[in-house]
Amino acid sequence: MIKLHFTYNIADLAQAIKIAEQTAEYADIIGVGSLLLFKEGIGAIKAFKNAFPNKEIFAETKLVEKTEEAITLMAQAGASYVSILAGTFNASIKKAIATAHRFDIKIAVDLLDAHSVGQAAMDATTLGADMLVLHHAPHMEETNDIDSVWHNVRDNTNLPIFITGKVDSSNFTQVVSLKPQGIMLGSPILRAESPSLAAESFRTLIPK
Repeated sequence: MIKLHFTYNIADLAQAIKIAEQTAEYADIIGVGSLLLFKEGIGAIKAFKNAFPNKEIFAETKLVEKTEEAITLMAQAGASYVSILAGTFNASIKKAIATAHRFDIKIAVDLLDAHSVGQAAMDATTLGADMLVLHHAPHMEETNDIDSVWHNVRDNTNLPIFITGKVDSSNFTQVVSLKPQGIMLGSPILRAESPSLAAESFRTLIPK
């Protein structure tokens, strides 16, 4: 079954929690976005974990260095997932994975900065990552061809793949048809007139 992930990526922690309270029931995973992390640090992770103790928390850190220290902090704050950029050194990714697994949490390799998403997917698999994050936007700005990029990644790994970036009501069913392991949504929830109705609508489009 496809997991639905909502990212709360605004600098106002109180507002982020408020929107999450309206929508989290429809999410399998709660994402603490980079803006919140820049503004509040690990306090944002703690706040979300305290507010939603039964939800998995994804720290969208996009790490590139100091991975052992950073992941230790995130894990102790309550994160279940931490992301690291695919473009960083393999040694850093390997250290991140080892650290995360000591805390029994997962590392997501984010393909945002990958020169070749197919090669990065292969490398992440070899290194022992737990999942991949594939961005719709950077690779399809002109053609909007999510299918070809999806298959380039899918054909080079057996890892779970979460799709994010410019996923909204206009293309959600297309993304669902690819059968990723997860779909990550931010703006379509945060900017909706009724976040709860938007969240519920996306939930209903996920096959049971």
